[in-house]
Amino acid sequence: MSSRRSRIVDIKAEQARLLKAQAAFRAQEDVLQKETGRLVIEVKGFTSTKQVEQWLSQLKERGL
Repeated sequence: MSSRRSRIVDIKAEQARLLKAQAAFRAQEDVLQKETGRLVIEVKGFTSTKQVEQWLSQLKERGL
């Protein structure tokens, strides 16, 4: 019985570790997406939100 209990504890610890890693991954992904957006705006020379929205609309129309 104690080995079963030990496995349950191990599974719960692993689950907690994976949830923590998932949260860290998502946070890093958010930072990378923001940086990518900033770089695209800089490279494309956009100076307004409207320009960005128009460009995104064009991409959507093209299916990209």
